Amino acid sequence: MRDTRPSSFRFLLSAVAAASLLAACGGQGDEASEPAPEARPTFQLAPVLPPEPSDIDADGSETSATLAPGRGSALAAPGATGEDGESLRQRILAGGQGEGTATASAAAATVYYTPAQVRAAYGLDKLPASSSANKGAYQGSGQTIAIVGAYNNPSVATDLATFNAKLGLPGCAVTPVAATATLPLARPVAGSSCTFSVVHATSAGGMTTRAPAANAGWATETAMDVQWAHAMAPAARIVLVQAASASVPDMTAAIALAGKLGATVVSMSFGATEFSSQANYEGAFLASGVSYLAASGDSGRQVSWPAVSSRVLAVGGTTLAASGSTRSETAWAGSGGGISSFAAVPSWQATLRVTGTTGAVAAPVRRVLPDVAFNANPGSGQLIVYAGRWYVAGGTSIGTPQWAGLVAVANAVRVLNGKAVLGHLGLPIYRQLNGNATNYAASTLDVKSGSNGSCKGCAAAAGYDLVTGLGTPNAVKTVELLTAY
Repeated sequence: MRDTRPSSFRFLLSAVAAASLLAACGGQGDEASEPAPEARPTFQLAPVLPPEPSDIDADGSETSATLAPGRGSALAAPGATGEDGESLRQRILAGGQGEGTATASAAAATVYYTPAQVRAAYGLDKLPASSSANKGAYQGSGQTIAIVGAYNNPSVATDLATFNAKLGLPGCAVTPVAATATLPLARPVAGSSCTFSVVHATSAGGMTTRAPAANAGWATETAMDVQWAHAMAPAARIVLVQAASASVPDMTAAIALAGKLGATVVSMSFGATEFSSQANYEGAFLASGVSYLAASGDSGRQVSWPAVSSRVLAVGGTTLAASGSTRSETAWAGSGGGISSFAAVPSWQATLRVTGTTGAVAAPVRRVLPDVAFNANPGSGQLIVYAGRWYVAGGTSIGTPQWAGLVAVANAVRVLNGKAVLGHLGLPIYRQLNGNATNYAASTLDVKSGSNGSCKGCAAAAGYDLVTGLGTPNAVKTVELLTAY
Protein backbone atom coordinates (compact mmCIF):
# COMPACT_ATOMS: atom_id res chain seq x y z
CA MET A 1 0.00 0.00 0.00
CA ARG A 2 1.24 3.49 -0.86
CA ASP A 3 2.39 5.54 2.12
CA THR A 4 0.39 8.77 1.95
CA ARG A 5 2.41 10.80 4.45
CA PRO A 6 5.29 12.28 2.45
CA SER A 7 6.73 14.32 5.34
CA SER A 8 7.30 11.26 7.49
CA PHE A 9 10.09 9.63 5.57
CA ARG A 10 13.02 11.32 3.91
CA PHE A 11 15.99 10.21 1.97
CA LEU A 12 19.37 11.15 3.21
CA LEU A 13 20.90 12.05 -0.11
CA SER A 14 24.20 13.45 0.94
CA ALA A 15 24.19 16.78 -0.87
CA VAL A 16 20.54 17.64 -0.22
CA ALA A 17 20.07 16.42 3.33
CA ALA A 18 23.37 17.72 4.64
CA ALA A 19 22.29 21.28 3.89
CA SER A 20 18.92 20.89 5.57
CA LEU A 21 20.39 19.20 8.61
CA LEU A 22 22.98 21.92 9.09
CA ALA A 23 20.22 24.51 8.91
CA ALA A 24 18.31 22.69 11.67
CA CYS A 25 20.74 23.80 14.37
CA GLY A 26 19.92 25.61 17.54
CA GLY A 27 16.51 25.80 19.17
CA GLN A 28 13.89 23.28 20.10
CA GLY A 29 11.51 24.27 17.29
CA ASP A 30 8.38 26.40 17.01
CA GLU A 31 6.22 23.35 17.61
CA ALA A 32 7.39 22.89 21.20
CA SER A 33 4.21 24.45 22.62
CA GLU A 34 1.84 22.41 20.48
CA PRO A 35 -0.01 19.56 22.19
CA ALA A 36 0.70 16.00 21.14
CA PRO A 37 1.78 16.12 17.49
CA GLU A 38 1.62 12.89 15.49
CA ALA A 39 4.54 10.52 15.95
CA ARG A 40 6.69 9.65 12.95
CA PRO A 41 9.01 6.72 12.32
CA THR A 42 12.67 7.68 12.19
CA PHE A 43 14.11 5.30 9.62
CA GLN A 44 16.12 6.49 6.64
CA LEU A 45 16.55 4.56 3.38
CA ALA A 46 19.81 4.98 1.51
CA PRO A 47 19.33 5.77 -2.21
CA VAL A 48 20.61 2.39 -3.33
CA LEU A 49 19.07 -0.92 -4.24
CA PRO A 50 21.47 -3.60 -2.98
CA PRO A 51 21.62 -7.01 -4.58
CA GLU A 52 20.28 -9.93 -2.61
CA PRO A 53 23.02 -10.96 -0.17
CA SER A 54 25.09 -14.00 -0.97
CA ASP A 55 24.74 -17.18 1.07
CA ILE A 56 28.11 -16.69 2.77
CA ASP A 57 26.49 -16.28 6.21
CA ALA A 58 23.54 -18.62 5.68
CA ASP A 59 25.19 -21.44 7.64
CA GLY A 60 25.57 -19.24 10.72
CA SER A 61 29.34 -18.90 10.31
CA GLU A 62 29.28 -15.06 10.25
CA THR A 63 31.95 -15.25 7.54
CA SER A 64 30.99 -11.84 6.13
CA ALA A 65 32.50 -10.28 9.25
CA THR A 66 35.91 -10.80 7.64
CA LEU A 67 34.92 -9.02 4.42
CA ALA A 68 34.62 -5.38 3.46
CA PRO A 69 31.13 -3.89 3.75
CA GLY A 70 28.94 -3.83 0.69
CA ARG A 71 28.93 -0.83 -1.59
CA GLY A 72 25.98 0.36 -3.64
CA SER A 73 25.55 2.67 -6.62
CA ALA A 74 23.24 5.54 -5.79
CA LEU A 75 20.05 6.16 -7.72
CA ALA A 76 19.43 9.57 -9.17
CA ALA A 77 19.37 12.39 -6.66
CA PRO A 78 16.17 14.45 -6.29
CA GLY A 79 15.95 16.88 -9.16
CA ALA A 80 18.16 14.85 -11.49
CA THR A 81 15.10 13.35 -13.15
CA GLY A 82 12.54 15.91 -12.04
CA GLU A 83 11.34 14.10 -8.92
CA ASP A 84 11.51 14.97 -5.25
CA GLY A 85 12.91 12.85 -2.43
CA GLU A 86 9.53 11.38 -1.49
CA SER A 87 8.95 10.18 -5.05
CA LEU A 88 12.37 8.59 -5.02
CA ARG A 89 11.59 6.85 -1.74
CA GLN A 90 8.35 5.54 -3.16
CA ARG A 91 10.23 4.32 -6.23
CA ILE A 92 12.70 2.42 -4.05
CA LEU A 93 9.89 0.86 -2.02
CA ALA A 94 8.23 -0.12 -5.29
CA GLY A 95 11.45 -1.77 -6.43
CA GLY A 96 12.14 0.57 -9.35
CA GLN A 97 15.73 0.95 -10.46
CA GLY A 98 15.29 4.51 -11.70
CA GLU A 99 17.09 6.40 -14.40
CA GLY A 100 19.64 9.16 -14.54
CA THR A 101 23.15 9.51 -13.23
CA ALA A 102 23.91 9.77 -9.53
CA THR A 103 26.54 12.18 -8.35
CA ALA A 104 29.94 10.67 -7.63
CA SER A 105 29.80 11.80 -4.00
CA ALA A 106 26.46 10.07 -3.43
CA ALA A 107 27.67 6.88 -5.08
CA ALA A 108 30.84 6.86 -3.01
CA ALA A 109 29.01 7.61 0.24
CA THR A 110 26.92 4.46 0.58
CA VAL A 111 28.38 1.37 2.16
CA TYR A 112 26.32 -1.19 4.06
CA TYR A 113 26.78 -3.88 6.67
CA THR A 114 25.45 -7.35 7.44
CA PRO A 115 24.50 -8.44 10.97
CA ALA A 116 27.78 -10.38 11.24
CA GLN A 117 29.75 -7.25 10.38
CA VAL A 118 27.87 -5.06 12.86
CA ARG A 119 28.16 -7.68 15.60
CA ALA A 120 31.91 -7.86 15.02
CA ALA A 121 32.30 -4.09 14.93
CA TYR A 122 30.61 -3.63 18.32
CA GLY A 123 32.03 -6.79 19.87
CA LEU A 124 28.90 -8.89 20.24
CA ASP A 125 30.70 -11.75 18.51
CA LYS A 126 33.07 -11.84 21.49
CA LEU A 127 30.29 -12.62 23.97
CA PRO A 128 30.25 -16.25 25.15
CA ALA A 129 28.46 -18.74 22.92
CA SER A 130 25.32 -20.40 24.19
CA SER A 131 25.97 -23.33 26.53
CA SER A 132 24.12 -25.47 29.05
CA ALA A 133 25.83 -23.49 31.79
CA ASN A 134 24.87 -20.00 30.62
CA LYS A 135 21.52 -21.06 29.08
CA GLY A 136 21.93 -18.74 26.11
CA ALA A 137 21.99 -15.65 28.33
CA TYR A 138 24.53 -13.91 26.11
CA GLN A 139 22.08 -14.29 23.24
CA GLY A 140 19.20 -12.83 25.28
CA SER A 141 17.39 -16.08 26.04
CA GLY A 142 14.58 -15.71 28.56
CA GLN A 143 14.02 -12.01 27.82
CA THR A 144 11.23 -10.29 25.91
CA ILE A 145 11.83 -7.30 23.65
CA ALA A 146 8.73 -5.36 22.65
CA ILE A 147 8.95 -3.34 19.45
CA VAL A 148 6.33 -0.58 19.39
CA GLY A 149 5.18 0.80 16.06
CA ALA A 150 2.03 2.07 14.37
CA TYR A 151 -0.30 0.53 11.81
CA ASN A 152 -0.01 -2.98 10.39
CA ASN A 153 2.92 -4.75 8.76
CA PRO A 154 1.41 -7.82 7.08
CA SER A 155 4.78 -9.19 5.90
CA VAL A 156 6.79 -8.76 9.10
CA ALA A 157 7.03 -12.46 9.99
CA THR A 158 7.97 -13.63 6.49
CA ASP A 159 10.50 -10.81 6.13
CA LEU A 160 12.09 -11.80 9.45
CA ALA A 161 12.32 -15.39 8.23
CA THR A 162 14.00 -14.25 5.00
CA PHE A 163 16.43 -12.03 6.91
CA ASN A 164 17.34 -14.88 9.26
CA ALA A 165 17.76 -17.54 6.60
CA LYS A 166 19.88 -15.43 4.28
CA LEU A 167 22.09 -13.88 6.94
CA GLY A 168 22.58 -16.93 9.15
CA LEU A 169 20.58 -15.88 12.21
CA PRO A 170 18.54 -18.35 14.27
CA GLY A 171 14.95 -18.73 13.14
CA CYS A 172 12.07 -17.45 15.27
CA ALA A 173 8.99 -19.59 15.81
CA VAL A 174 5.88 -17.51 15.17
CA THR A 175 3.70 -17.69 18.28
CA PRO A 176 0.21 -16.15 18.22
CA VAL A 177 -0.99 -14.18 21.24
CA ALA A 178 -4.74 -14.33 21.77
CA ALA A 179 -6.46 -10.99 22.34
CA THR A 180 -7.99 -12.59 25.45
CA ALA A 181 -4.66 -13.84 26.83
CA THR A 182 -3.96 -13.28 30.51
CA LEU A 183 -1.28 -10.64 31.04
CA PRO A 184 1.56 -10.59 31.67
CA LEU A 185 2.44 -13.42 29.34
CA ALA A 186 4.46 -16.26 30.83
CA ARG A 187 8.15 -15.40 30.67
CA PRO A 188 10.25 -17.37 28.22
CA VAL A 189 12.31 -20.07 29.88
CA ALA A 190 16.05 -19.43 30.15
CA GLY A 191 17.68 -21.49 27.42
CA SER A 192 14.71 -21.18 25.07
CA SER A 193 15.04 -20.05 21.46
CA CYS A 194 13.58 -17.03 19.71
CA THR A 195 9.85 -16.68 19.24
CA PHE A 196 8.05 -13.88 17.43
CA SER A 197 4.55 -12.54 18.00
CA VAL A 198 2.43 -9.65 16.74
CA VAL A 199 -0.11 -7.90 18.96
CA HIS A 200 -2.62 -5.28 17.86
CA ALA A 201 -3.17 -2.58 20.49
CA THR A 202 -6.41 -0.75 21.09
CA SER A 203 -6.60 2.94 21.88
CA ALA A 204 -7.34 1.94 25.47
CA GLY A 205 -4.18 -0.13 25.82
CA GLY A 206 -5.83 -3.50 25.37
CA MET A 207 -5.51 -6.14 22.65
CA THR A 208 -7.73 -6.78 19.65
CA THR A 209 -7.90 -9.31 16.85
CA ARG A 210 -8.51 -6.50 14.38
CA ALA A 211 -5.31 -5.38 12.66
CA PRO A 212 -4.90 -1.65 12.05
CA ALA A 213 -4.63 -0.30 8.53
CA ALA A 214 -1.45 -1.11 6.64
CA ASN A 215 1.10 1.62 6.01
CA ALA A 216 4.25 1.10 3.94
CA GLY A 217 6.37 3.63 5.82
CA TRP A 218 5.61 2.32 9.29
CA ALA A 219 5.89 -1.25 8.01
CA THR A 220 9.40 -0.55 6.74
CA GLU A 221 10.24 0.78 10.21
CA THR A 222 8.90 -2.20 12.13
CA ALA A 223 10.50 -4.69 9.73
CA MET A 224 13.87 -3.06 10.40
CA ASP A 225 13.34 -2.89 14.17
CA VAL A 226 12.36 -6.53 14.52
CA GLN A 227 15.22 -7.77 12.35
CA TRP A 228 17.97 -5.81 14.06
CA ALA A 229 16.77 -6.38 17.62
CA HIS A 230 16.93 -10.08 16.78
CA ALA A 231 20.42 -9.70 15.27
CA MET A 232 21.72 -8.40 18.61
CA ALA A 233 19.77 -10.76 20.90
CA PRO A 234 19.09 -13.79 18.69
CA ALA A 235 17.50 -15.95 21.42
CA ALA A 236 15.18 -13.32 22.90
CA ARG A 237 11.42 -13.37 22.42
CA ILE A 238 10.28 -10.46 20.25
CA VAL A 239 6.76 -9.04 20.34
CA LEU A 240 5.71 -6.41 17.82
CA VAL A 241 3.02 -4.17 19.34
CA GLN A 242 1.13 -2.31 16.60
CA ALA A 243 -0.68 0.86 17.65
CA ALA A 244 -4.02 1.69 16.06
CA SER A 245 -2.61 4.96 14.67
CA ALA A 246 0.42 7.22 15.00
CA SER A 247 -1.29 9.69 17.34
CA VAL A 248 0.54 10.18 20.62
CA PRO A 249 -2.41 8.82 22.66
CA ASP A 250 -2.50 5.65 20.54
CA MET A 251 1.28 5.27 20.70
CA THR A 252 1.30 5.63 24.49
CA ALA A 253 -1.50 3.06 24.72
CA ALA A 254 0.70 0.63 22.76
CA ILE A 255 3.71 1.43 24.97
CA ALA A 256 1.64 0.76 28.08
CA LEU A 257 0.43 -2.52 26.57
CA ALA A 258 4.05 -3.56 25.93
CA GLY A 259 4.72 -3.20 29.64
CA LYS A 260 1.60 -5.17 30.56
CA LEU A 261 2.64 -7.97 28.19
CA GLY A 262 5.71 -8.66 30.33
CA ALA A 263 8.40 -7.17 28.11
CA THR A 264 11.63 -6.40 29.92
CA VAL A 265 12.83 -4.09 27.12
CA VAL A 266 10.68 -1.75 25.00
CA SER A 267 12.14 -0.28 21.80
CA MET A 268 10.52 2.82 20.26
CA SER A 269 11.89 3.94 16.88
CA PHE A 270 9.67 6.95 16.38
CA GLY A 271 9.33 10.47 17.62
CA ALA A 272 7.51 13.77 17.68
CA THR A 273 9.01 17.18 18.36
CA GLU A 274 8.69 17.66 22.11
CA PHE A 275 5.54 19.44 23.22
CA SER A 276 4.36 21.27 26.31
CA SER A 277 1.88 18.59 27.43
CA GLN A 278 4.30 15.67 27.07
CA ALA A 279 4.41 15.13 30.86
CA ASN A 280 0.79 13.96 30.61
CA TYR A 281 2.03 10.78 28.89
CA GLU A 282 4.73 9.79 31.38
CA GLY A 283 2.51 7.07 32.80
CA ALA A 284 3.28 4.91 29.76
CA PHE A 285 6.87 4.43 31.01
CA LEU A 286 6.13 3.37 34.59
CA ALA A 287 5.97 -0.43 34.31
CA SER A 288 8.23 -2.04 36.88
CA GLY A 289 11.30 -3.87 35.60
CA VAL A 290 11.02 -2.50 32.06
CA SER A 291 13.80 -0.71 30.15
CA TYR A 292 12.50 1.86 27.66
CA LEU A 293 14.62 3.06 24.71
CA ALA A 294 13.76 5.55 21.96
CA ALA A 295 15.36 7.05 18.87
CA SER A 296 16.58 10.60 19.44
CA GLY A 297 15.47 11.69 15.96
CA ASP A 298 17.00 12.26 12.53
CA SER A 299 16.75 16.06 12.19
CA GLY A 300 19.93 17.13 13.91
CA ARG A 301 19.69 19.66 16.74
CA GLN A 302 16.16 18.95 17.94
CA VAL A 303 14.56 17.31 20.96
CA SER A 304 12.02 14.54 20.41
CA TRP A 305 9.40 12.74 22.46
CA PRO A 306 9.46 9.97 23.76
CA ALA A 307 13.27 10.09 23.86
CA VAL A 308 13.10 13.20 26.06
CA SER A 309 11.44 11.34 28.93
CA SER A 310 13.77 10.80 31.89
CA ARG A 311 12.46 7.23 32.01
CA VAL A 312 13.68 6.55 28.46
CA LEU A 313 17.21 5.96 27.14
CA ALA A 314 17.66 8.21 24.09
CA VAL A 315 19.72 6.68 21.28
CA GLY A 316 21.56 9.02 18.90
CA GLY A 317 23.51 8.23 15.76
CA THR A 318 26.94 7.91 14.24
CA THR A 319 28.59 7.16 10.93
CA LEU A 320 30.35 3.80 11.16
CA ALA A 321 33.54 2.74 9.41
CA ALA A 322 34.33 -0.86 10.35
CA SER A 323 36.57 -3.70 9.30
CA GLY A 324 36.16 -6.83 11.39
CA SER A 325 36.50 -5.87 15.05
CA THR A 326 38.07 -2.51 14.24
CA ARG A 327 35.74 0.44 14.07
CA SER A 328 35.85 4.20 14.00
CA GLU A 329 32.84 6.48 14.27
CA THR A 330 31.99 10.11 13.76
CA ALA A 331 28.82 11.88 14.75
CA TRP A 332 26.06 11.61 12.15
CA ALA A 333 24.70 14.95 10.96
CA GLY A 334 21.14 13.75 11.50
CA SER A 335 21.58 12.61 15.10
CA GLY A 336 18.86 14.21 17.21
CA GLY A 337 19.98 15.97 20.36
CA GLY A 338 19.77 19.08 22.45
CA ILE A 339 18.35 20.51 25.66
CA SER A 340 14.70 20.01 26.51
CA SER A 341 12.40 22.99 26.81
CA PHE A 342 10.13 21.24 29.29
CA ALA A 343 11.63 18.20 31.04
CA ALA A 344 13.67 18.76 34.21
CA VAL A 345 17.18 17.33 34.34
CA PRO A 346 17.20 13.84 35.90
CA SER A 347 19.56 13.25 38.82
CA TRP A 348 21.85 11.03 36.73
CA GLN A 349 22.58 13.89 34.30
CA ALA A 350 23.01 16.63 36.91
CA THR A 351 26.81 16.36 36.99
CA LEU A 352 27.27 16.63 33.22
CA ARG A 353 28.71 19.72 31.59
CA VAL A 354 27.14 20.66 28.27
CA THR A 355 27.69 23.42 25.74
CA GLY A 356 24.59 25.42 24.97
CA THR A 357 23.85 27.25 21.73
CA THR A 358 25.43 30.42 23.15
CA GLY A 359 28.68 28.56 23.80
CA ALA A 360 28.30 28.63 27.58
CA VAL A 361 29.40 25.44 29.32
CA ALA A 362 27.38 24.53 32.39
CA ALA A 363 25.52 21.78 34.21
CA PRO A 364 22.14 21.26 32.56
CA VAL A 365 18.95 22.33 34.30
CA ARG A 366 16.77 20.39 31.86
CA ARG A 367 16.96 16.95 30.32
CA VAL A 368 19.68 16.64 27.68
CA LEU A 369 19.89 14.01 24.98
CA PRO A 370 20.89 11.68 23.47
CA ASP A 371 22.26 9.36 26.15
CA VAL A 372 24.12 6.91 23.90
CA ALA A 373 24.54 6.27 20.18
CA PHE A 374 24.89 3.60 17.50
CA ASN A 375 25.45 3.49 13.75
CA ALA A 376 22.67 5.49 12.09
CA ASN A 377 23.90 7.13 8.89
CA PRO A 378 22.19 5.41 5.93
CA GLY A 379 25.43 6.10 4.08
CA SER A 380 26.98 3.52 6.43
CA GLY A 381 23.72 1.62 6.51
CA GLN A 382 22.57 -1.88 7.29
CA LEU A 383 20.66 -4.47 5.27
CA ILE A 384 16.96 -4.95 5.90
CA VAL A 385 14.13 -6.83 4.19
CA TYR A 386 10.72 -5.28 3.61
CA ALA A 387 7.97 -6.98 1.61
CA GLY A 388 10.52 -9.46 0.29
CA ARG A 389 12.91 -6.82 -1.07
CA TRP A 390 16.32 -5.81 0.26
CA TYR A 391 17.15 -2.24 1.21
CA VAL A 392 19.91 -0.30 2.96
CA ALA A 393 18.57 1.56 5.97
CA GLY A 394 19.70 3.79 8.79
CA GLY A 395 18.44 6.50 11.10
CA THR A 396 18.54 6.61 14.89
CA SER A 397 15.70 4.10 14.67
CA ILE A 398 18.08 1.34 13.58
CA GLY A 399 20.36 1.95 16.56
CA THR A 400 17.50 1.85 19.06
CA PRO A 401 16.50 -1.83 18.62
CA GLN A 402 20.19 -2.77 18.61
CA TRP A 403 20.74 -1.09 21.97
CA ALA A 404 17.51 -2.81 23.09
CA GLY A 405 19.00 -6.17 22.10
CA LEU A 406 22.17 -5.40 24.05
CA VAL A 407 20.12 -4.48 27.14
CA ALA A 408 18.16 -7.73 26.77
CA VAL A 409 21.48 -9.62 26.81
CA ALA A 410 22.57 -7.78 29.97
CA ASN A 411 19.22 -8.57 31.59
CA ALA A 412 19.53 -12.25 30.71
CA VAL A 413 23.02 -12.41 32.24
CA ARG A 414 21.74 -10.63 35.36
CA VAL A 415 18.96 -13.22 35.74
CA LEU A 416 21.55 -15.98 35.26
CA ASN A 417 23.45 -14.43 38.18
CA GLY A 418 20.37 -14.25 40.39
CA LYS A 419 19.72 -10.52 39.90
CA ALA A 420 16.66 -8.56 38.88
CA VAL A 421 16.45 -7.01 35.41
CA LEU A 422 17.68 -3.43 35.00
CA GLY A 423 14.44 -1.49 34.59
CA HIS A 424 14.86 2.20 33.84
CA LEU A 425 18.29 2.70 32.34
CA GLY A 426 19.38 6.23 33.18
CA LEU A 427 21.12 5.52 36.47
CA PRO A 428 22.80 2.23 35.51
CA ILE A 429 24.04 3.60 32.18
CA TYR A 430 25.50 6.81 33.60
CA ARG A 431 26.81 5.26 36.83
CA GLN A 432 28.32 2.13 35.31
CA LEU A 433 29.56 3.27 31.91
CA ASN A 434 30.47 6.82 32.88
CA GLY A 435 31.23 6.32 36.56
CA ASN A 436 34.99 6.45 36.19
CA ALA A 437 37.52 6.97 33.42
CA THR A 438 38.63 3.33 33.30
CA ASN A 439 35.15 1.91 32.86
CA TYR A 440 34.21 4.61 30.38
CA ALA A 441 37.21 3.91 28.17
CA ALA A 442 36.61 0.15 28.27
CA SER A 443 32.85 0.11 27.75
CA THR A 444 32.31 3.00 25.35
CA LEU A 445 33.75 4.44 22.18
CA ASP A 446 33.82 8.16 22.88
CA VAL A 447 32.87 9.78 19.57
CA LYS A 448 34.75 13.07 19.34
CA SER A 449 34.25 14.34 15.80
CA GLY A 450 31.34 15.33 13.61
CA SER A 451 28.31 17.48 14.37
CA ASN A 452 24.54 17.73 13.98
CA GLY A 453 24.52 21.41 13.11
CA SER A 454 26.64 24.55 12.91
CA CYS A 455 25.69 26.03 16.26
CA LYS A 456 27.84 26.14 19.36
CA GLY A 457 27.25 22.86 21.18
CA CYS A 458 26.33 21.02 17.99
CA ALA A 459 29.69 19.26 17.72
CA ALA A 460 30.77 15.95 19.20
CA ALA A 461 33.47 16.28 21.85
CA ALA A 462 35.36 14.32 24.47
CA GLY A 463 33.01 12.84 27.04
CA TYR A 464 29.29 13.55 26.92
CA ASP A 465 27.98 15.68 24.05
CA LEU A 466 24.61 16.64 22.60
CA VAL A 467 25.14 14.67 19.39
CA THR A 468 26.23 11.16 20.45
CA GLY A 469 25.67 11.28 24.22
CA LEU A 470 28.22 9.13 26.02
CA GLY A 471 29.10 7.30 22.78
CA THR A 472 28.70 3.80 21.36
CA PRO A 473 29.02 0.45 23.16
CA ASN A 474 31.88 -2.01 23.40
CA ALA A 475 29.56 -4.96 23.97
CA VAL A 476 31.61 -7.22 26.24
CA LYS A 477 32.47 -4.53 28.78
CA THR A 478 29.06 -2.88 28.52
CA VAL A 479 27.33 -6.16 29.36
CA GLU A 480 29.81 -6.82 32.16
CA LEU A 481 29.22 -3.43 33.79
CA LEU A 482 25.46 -3.54 33.40
CA THR A 483 25.45 -7.02 34.90
CA ALA A 484 27.51 -5.78 37.86
CA TYR A 485 25.12 -2.90 38.64
